[in-house]
Amino acid sequence: MFTADNHIQYHISKNTVIPKRVLVIRLQATGDVIIMLPYIQSLRNQLPKDTQIDLLVREECKNIPENLNLFDNVYVMQGARNTKLQLLHFVFALWPKLFFKKYDVLLDLQNHNLSGVMRFLLRFKSYTIFDRTSTNYAGDRYKNTINVLNLPAVKFEKLDCFKPYSKDELFKKFNLNQNQKYIVLNPAGAFENRNWKLENYVQLAKLFLQEKDNEYQFLILGIEKVKAAGQYFETELADKLTDIVGKTTQLEAMLLLKHVDLVISEDSGLFHMSYVVGTPTLGIFGSTRNDWTNPNLPHTFCFNSSDLECGNCMLEKCLYQEIKCLERLKPNVVLEQAFKLLNISN
Repeated sequence: MFTADNHIQYHISKNTVIPKRVLVIRLQATGDVIIMLPYIQSLRNQLPKDTQIDLLVREECKNIPENLNLFDNVYVMQGARNTKLQLLHFVFALWPKLFFKKYDVLLDLQNHNLSGVMRFLLRFKSYTIFDRTSTNYAGDRYKNTINVLNLPAVKFEKLDCFKPYSKDELFKKFNLNQNQKYIVLNPAGAFENRNWKLENYVQLAKLFLQEKDNEYQFLILGIEKVKAAGQYFETELADKLTDIVGKTTQLEAMLLLKHVDLVISEDSGLFHMSYVVGTPTLGIFGSTRNDWTNPNLPHTFCFNSSDLECGNCMLEKCLYQEIKCLERLKPNVVLEQAFKLLNISN
């Protein structure tokens, strides 16, 4: 069965009852897994407490799901990014465990050939398959995919189901001051059409400090890819910049983002981590598709290229001599929006 707009395939068993066992498949990638989590939390909070919800995810994306009070079991797909090895691991290691669980419902939130094989082998009577094609924000597509079933209607919920951790120990580990206000700078776009110039970030920070010098500290964290940016920021901003790039796990980064005041980020996994935990988040998108990526939540704002004829192009290299969508974005304009988000959070 398909929805009226033909984007979501689903099937509901004739003997539909409130499910006792639900399997969620979302193998990759980290950002997509993170976007999914608020909607699974919404479902969990509405189902009976004894409902079992399990997740099947790839090795590189397991760190955060395993540290949430959300899934009863997190099954990890081995085989790295090799589809044949993944299939072999599923058939010989995971299939026997999952088949005899006798799940009532499958949420296939991956929707590719491998998840299709899994769906066939596990013989689900009720299932829904992720909408990969519509021009909606990814979170809305997760929501709509779940809501076609006879389940409680889900919505975005700030993710707050982390297993207990010590904020004191977390901040101490990275030499951060709990009484300090932090703004995260995250120039982590995957390619040049998503990279706002580093000097723009520095100019933005200096303009900010002219008005808020004693209140805020800038922070950079995340993957090794931004290490050079961190070194440049530290040179330009001196003791107003704290650099912990490459020092955190995915989970630690996400927990830290819960306790900062604002994140200014290009399209990346950290961008999604930030708004998912409820932190005011300002996105700088460049060639990113705004319709797929912009959550349009009260605590977010995204500069994007959707108003340009060439906008939302998703190209790695611009067709023009300058990257129009990013070159037009000036630090003072970003600063104005940053203050608006801070005022909302305060």
